[in-house]
Amino acid sequence: MSNSERLNPLYGVSIGATIYAATGKFNTSVVAAPISLMISQEETQKSMSGESSYVFSDQMNQGSFGMSGAYGVSGVSLLKSSLSAYVGASSAVSSKSVTVNYNAMAVGGVEYINFEELTASSFIAGLNLACRQSIIAVLDAYNEVMKAASKSGQDPLSVFRSDDPQSEALKKLVTDWIAKSEKFTREFGDGLVVGVTWGAFGWVKMVMTAESESKSWKYGGQADFSYANTFASVAVKATYDGGQSSGDAKVSVHCTHDSSGSVIGPQIDKWFDQVANKSFGELADVKVMDKAPDMKITQGAPSIPEFVKPKPGNDIASKVGEIKDLDGLNALAKASAYDKARKENPNLTLDEFLRQADQPADKKKLDEFAEKVEESDIDTLIPPRKKKPKEQQPDEEFGSLATNSDTGFLTNEAFALNENAKAGKEVSTKGYVPLGVWISNWPDLFPWMAQGYYNSIDDIEGEEAVQLRVMLQDYQALSRLYYIANSSGITEIKRKDPSKPGVTTLSIAGAFANAAGKMQADGVNFAKAQEIYHSLGEADRAIYALWNKVSFLRNCELGLGLIKDGKSIGSPIAGSDADSRQGYTLSTCSFEGRNYTAFSPFYKVLPLLTPDGDIWAFGPQQGGLSSIYDKEVVFSKPGRARYLEFEYDKENKILSSNAHGIKLYPIPFSAAENVAWKGMSFSTNVGAINSLNESLKSLSDQLSRLNAWSFSSANWDKSWSGADAYRQRNIKKQYVGLIDEIRNIF
Repeated sequence: MSNSERLNPLYGVSIGATIYAATGKFNTSVVAAPISLMISQEETQKSMSGESSYVFSDQMNQGSFGMSGAYGVSGVSLLKSSLSAYVGASSAVSSKSVTVNYNAMAVGGVEYINFEELTASSFIAGLNLACRQSIIAVLDAYNEVMKAASKSGQDPLSVFRSDDPQSEALKKLVTDWIAKSEKFTREFGDGLVVGVTWGAFGWVKMVMTAESESKSWKYGGQADFSYANTFASVAVKATYDGGQSSGDAKVSVHCTHDSSGSVIGPQIDKWFDQVANKSFGELADVKVMDKAPDMKITQGAPSIPEFVKPKPGNDIASKVGEIKDLDGLNALAKASAYDKARKENPNLTLDEFLRQADQPADKKKLDEFAEKVEESDIDTLIPPRKKKPKEQQPDEEFGSLATNSDTGFLTNEAFALNENAKAGKEVSTKGYVPLGVWISNWPDLFPWMAQGYYNSIDDIEGEEAVQLRVMLQDYQALSRLYYIANSSGITEIKRKDPSKPGVTTLSIAGAFANAAGKMQADGVNFAKAQEIYHSLGEADRAIYALWNKVSFLRNCELGLGLIKDGKSIGSPIAGSDADSRQGYTLSTCSFEGRNYTAFSPFYKVLPLLTPDGDIWAFGPQQGGLSSIYDKEVVFSKPGRARYLEFEYDKENKILSSNAHGIKLYPIPFSAAENVAWKGMSFSTNVGAINSLNESLKSLSDQLSRLNAWSFSSANWDKSWSGADAYRQRNIKKQYVGLIDEIRNIF
């Protein structure tokens, strides 16, 4: 398992951790008092991931664990979070071995802030000194604005339309409130972790390698392919080569195991003992998932101190108590949003802003991008689109600054906090790791931090991450493709220009495998990816450029289905000269353009791109497609026979040879669902990451219900006062986790 797979992006996060929407980075907890409760929960999940050409599930060829959910304060940051979770965190290997990870995850408990026993004053008292001081600074500025607005009878928003002295005085107070709110966000991020799912996860990793290199890359034309759900159990030999190998096949097996969260360690050790130090013959028919012991966490939930309601100092209580209602909150939220908008467009008037804010959120670019992702139509060789200049975003340095006070003395609130912190016993999450977190934006916890959020998608932030992921998958697919071609007897590709030397499929495969390895190094960005591309040889670059141009070839997930006059590739014809050519019958196929399941019993072919820009087809096991007749199709190894050349149709997403009446259709993974499918998988692309596509669709649906700007004030009842306790279900939350959200908590 790669380092990126080992990494839990939530590691170290706890109740009260803060998060910056711009970077997705968490910071240490600002909660200093025992204000949370723990619900003991027991839930376990097992899944299979890794690399296999004969098994597909949502997690196969994607890495061990993907992220569920996303966090953001705007349409753009939500999109960026989605792409980072589902694309950036994905990992795959480039190896001649078959690597399968058998994963287990267990939930021990859910911790959450006990909001319904807290008021705004007592909640503030439960936070650390630095955070508390900054919150009070924003509150003081808010109260000053409300006092001045009440005295003058002016709306805090209307002052941006006038330059008279009275308006200027109120405008100065509003500007000061905005500045203090922005300072708070720079220091303490955009949101607070208000709930954590605690648990542990572990895995058993199995690496299977054929002793013969040719056996590593054989074409599985009639192998059994399994379309499995994420939690299905599949026999070892099925994941290795679709059950083609017998138990005595010369395949070495190496197993390892590990865990994150020691409370699941004994079960993972026991699971590992079921497969360790055994031969392929002993494991061939074993369904490893079924051998897993009970993964429940036996020691219960993590221990936390008993809840103690913090006691706010008189100054905190009196300042919060000044808020008798929230009549002016909407105006301040819009003022904050208008200030943000003017940083992008200094000439924007208030009235124009308000008109724009009421327009539906513009999601055209999101929908166009989502369509490209679904079709894997991502151009990896052009730079990601330039982003508009943005206000400088907080960097990680703010994380270390956020917990430091700049006053140098203790206030009454600090002494109150020290008393609060003494209550209860020490938190003990030893052996547990966070598996999911719920996050609330600060303005949804403290109304005086009102903000506006821009929902339209003007730029696709995170596009580069998708390009890098696609490029990695491209190199892996092409490496596999040319290794299989070599094993099928197509060992060399001659050039049309006699002055250029021929290239071997083995060298092409090696070049792309090397590039795939480089793409998985730390710190690879678009510029570095282009360096990797340009380090390829001339022939390799030409092949990749054509592959990138004919992007629908990425969708050959189960190969290409051949159709000629309503027929496809049937059984081999006896009597063929197996050393140089093999004929196959053309048998009636019911394919009508969309019913890809019709290709189930037939042989499929793979595309082969040449450095001179030609596209051939090869397979099942005897070289390239060289001739076709009414009842027979012939595959030949290199020699006198010329391979048929295919044109590409980007609109209809097919390859065709009009001269021979042939059409080749890319077959998606879904064709193998619930049927006995013969063949192997060829490529896994971003279009096949169901969770990513569902996330983009969900975001589009969410934005379709929003205006261009939304305001945190909408989440508060105007009659709210500082004496009111929170209502848990009224506090907006966003979820991010290694497991799907447990929806019965909030």
